[in-house]
Amino acid sequence: MSDNELRDLLSRHESFWRRQGETPLMSVSAHQPLQERGGIPLADGTRSVDGCLITPELLEPSRFYGDHQTREVIHGDFMVGEGPPGMCWTEAAFGCPIRIVTGGPWAESWVEDCVEDWHDEALVAPDQDWIDKLGAFVEYLVDRADGRYPITQPLFRGPVDMMFAGLGHEEACIAVKTAPDVADRILAKCAELFNHMATMRLAATPRFEDGYLSSYGIWAPGTVVRTQVDNASMLSPETYRERVLPFDRKVFEAFDITLIHLHSCCLHIIDDLVQEPDLDCIQVSIDYPGGPLAAEVMPQLRRILAHKPLIVTGPVYQSELDQLQRLQPAGGLCLQVQIVPDHQATV
Repeated sequence: MSDNELRDLLSRHESFWRRQGETPLMSVSAHQPLQERGGIPLADGTRSVDGCLITPELLEPSRFYGDHQTREVIHGDFMVGEGPPGMCWTEAAFGCPIRIVTGGPWAESWVEDCVEDWHDEALVAPDQDWIDKLGAFVEYLVDRADGRYPITQPLFRGPVDMMFAGLGHEEACIAVKTAPDVADRILAKCAELFNHMATMRLAATPRFEDGYLSSYGIWAPGTVVRTQVDNASMLSPETYRERVLPFDRKVFEAFDITLIHLHSCCLHIIDDLVQEPDLDCIQVSIDYPGGPLAAEVMPQLRRILAHKPLIVTGPVYQSELDQLQRLQPAGGLCLQVQIVPDHQATV
């Protein structure tokens, strides 16, 4: 990697956040069906099995990473960093039990089918052991990188996803619709906890080229955080706008650059999101094969890009990629997609 190559890429990435530049940032590969994840490494040298309850003391950062090797920071249109593994960090800190399901971590509800459970605000006190374990992973990775490559954010689920994980989908919907004051207090605590964990992670992470690397390999000239709202798929646009967006806004306002992750089944809330001044980028994962597929949501993607930088990820057909590449402005578009053969209808 030459210094000129790095400077050119940093300039392209900085332009992306402003929706400037001539061409999209792109990574295109062949689609591979999902595989079982095979468990996670445990501190004692074994691997987890399905059904295993994961607690912080079972995790040792060094077990998750191979031998230290020289790495290239630039990979095509993107930069390569390293981050903590996806361990359902925000849900775990919110009190959710973490269990291995189909080879990977999954957050379980802490509500025992009892509406009164989520009225007890003592149940949403942060779990400091999980927060400390995240800090241990970040510290290990910072020492390992020694400034040679950037450290990235692990997957953090946003406030509404944290609440739905903790209460369970049915109880969370009941809370939002029938006990809005209680739901507001829970969402406020989730937003506060999310911001605390994201801020802690950033504070412990050295800047790289005077910025930070996003979860999508795009460098940002300031603090950058990814949040998500998967469970907004169960809410109407009005309910999201009135009951959830105020708490997502607390995340948007807390960092220099904020991205939000959506699925293609959740684009009914974009008319509100594109108007948020402190939300800097929208990322859409295409839900293949269940849909909606990329061709079905092209008008919504076009509308997003008219207001915000857009990142599209997931499986697409070649004809869909051709349409995606024609979206404008090209400088605010990022495509990280996998090509599905035309004859392939399922994973």
